[in-house]
This record gives sequence, structure tokens and C-alpha cells, in this order.
Amino acid sequence: MQVNRARRPIVAATIVLLCGACESSGDDPDQQPGTTTFTTATAGPSSDDATGADDGSETSNPGTATDGPGTGDDATTTTPPTTTGSDDTEGTSEGDTSGGTGPDPETILFEEDFEGAAPDTVPAGWDSFVGYVVNMNNQPGGMAFALADASRAHQGSQSLHVLGGQSPAMLTRPLPAGVDRLYVRTYVWLTGKLGANPGNNHETLLGVRGSVGQANDEVRFGEIKGVIGTNEVPSDDISPTMDAWGRGPEITAGAWHCVEVAFLADQANHEVVAWSDGVEVHRVNDPSQWNNSSAGAEFLAGKFNEFIIGWHSFSNFGNEIWFDDVVVATERVGCD
Repeated sequence: MQVNRARRPIVAATIVLLCGACESSGDDPDQQPGTTTFTTATAGPSSDDATGADDGSETSNPGTATDGPGTGDDATTTTPPTTTGSDDTEGTSEGDTSGGTGPDPETILFEEDFEGAAPDTVPAGWDSFVGYVVNMNNQPGGMAFALADASRAHQGSQSLHVLGGQSPAMLTRPLPAGVDRLYVRTYVWLTGKLGANPGNNHETLLGVRGSVGQANDEVRFGEIKGVIGTNEVPSDDISPTMDAWGRGPEITAGAWHCVEVAFLADQANHEVVAWSDGVEVHRVNDPSQWNNSSAGAEFLAGKFNEFIIGWHSFSNFGNEIWFDDVVVATERVGCD
């Protein structure tokens, strides 16, 4: 079902993204065609332990792992899916794209198509988090930015254009009080693919945050150790486990993809689930699926204060990304 794109009143607020207590392991990350690697002078705090957590001085965890991404099955028994998306502006999708019959309008917390923003600005109701600073350092042509512009669009004429790497480039937005489940739907165009990137540490695409304006209390969806996954801070635990690192599935570069992510804390074992073009690409819902066994079953507790979207790499993996047609709701939205 296509969500009604009529502009809804936007509740002004502040949001901020994730930084992380992490950085590169010192290994050269795999760079995809068309990506840019850069280091900025505004890099924020970083640290990484030798247990495989993403906190900066990254060293592989010598321990063993038995659970693959999401299902608990051995990651060597199946071939992960790769979603190729669509390179046209209408954005076709593959797989189970419906997510049911579509959301009840009453479940939609906010949506954004970036059409109402003046070019090279932050849309009303959002804040920027660039270079670890709120509502500063966000200029077109900079080494990192997150701004609406007309350089590419899934539908209409504008989208959110993000350039980021070691320096975070995010938009943030507050969430209503009392939320304990969140479904995000966005169309994404990547210059560098997500997943199957051996040597990477972790990269954030979107997430939820517990502390407004702070990046040390988050659940981040994107990539961990080169595989699509989740990072939680302050524990700095990562999922999936070591056996899946550097492997697929992939969300390919150079095409529009319908990416959906659920953050679910209304159950005994909290859960993050992600789909690309209707195909499940990641799931964590059991403590055994965390590599360092420190996140726990209730890893989303207290995290539903801010929503964050953009790019931040703890591998210095530069990426240029466009986001469009963002919907944040309390039920699954689906792609069309």
C-alpha cells in the first residue's frame, strides 16, 4: 500500500544521531566504486575493545559463535539474499513488499518526503547532527552534510542527500513519550553497498537513541564487521556473531531500495528486524545472537527518545546516500 504522501503537520523537536564509541581497526576497509574515504578534524569520541565490540581499537573476538544473523541457524548453511533494487525514479521493489495491508494512518508518528524543504536545508521538525554537533557544521559541499536537495529523488523532486564517513552526517527527530515499538520505512540509494564488506568495523544507517543530543546511548542499524547488523551502546555489543562477519546479504549500490527496520521492545526479548525490498536481511531477538553477550534481552529499554537517520562509519568508510519517502510508525508500513 502506498502511504498517503499528503504533508502532515510536523511536530518540531530536536534529534541527534549516533556517534559511537568506536573507530577503525586500522585495517583498510573495502571501498566500493564511487565511494569516498575521508577523515575529518571533527571526529568524535572513539574506542573499541578486543572482544569484537565496535569501540575503536578494534580487534577480532577470538571466541566462537554459533548463531547466524537473526535465525540462530549456522550462517554457513544458507546463501544470504542480495537485493538489487531499482535504478528508476519510481522505485520498484522485489519480494514481499506489502508488509500486510499497510499501516493504519493512526499508527504513523511522522513521515517526510523532503519536498517542502528549501534546497540545501534541514526540513522543518528535524535537527542535524554533523561532526558530533547539533545544528552546526551542515553545509552543502562540506566534507559531511545531511540536507534536502534535488540531486536525486525516489519520487517527486527532492530527497535527503547525505555525505558522511568518520564524521557523522545525520538528521534526528524526537519520538513521542511512551513509544516502545517502532517501524521505519525509507527508500535508500547507496553509493557504497551495505553488507559483504570484509574489513569494515561498523556503519550506521538509522537507529533510535536514549539521550537527546548524545551518541552514547543508542541502538544502531546498518553494518557491523562488514555484515548487515545492529550495534548497541553503551554495551557496544554487536549482532550477528563472528561467524557471519564480512558476509552477505547485501543491499546493493546504485539503485533505490525499500528498507524497513523494526525496533520492538513490547516483548520479553527485544528485537530488531530489517528488510530490504521485502526480503528479511537481519534479525536479532535473543541474547545468544549478540557477539559479546553483554547487550541482554532488553537492549532497547530507554532508547525510544530520538530517531536518527543518515550515515556514520567507524571504519572511515565514506558513503554518499539519498533517503526519500521516510515513514515512522508503530506498525509495519510496507513498501507500496
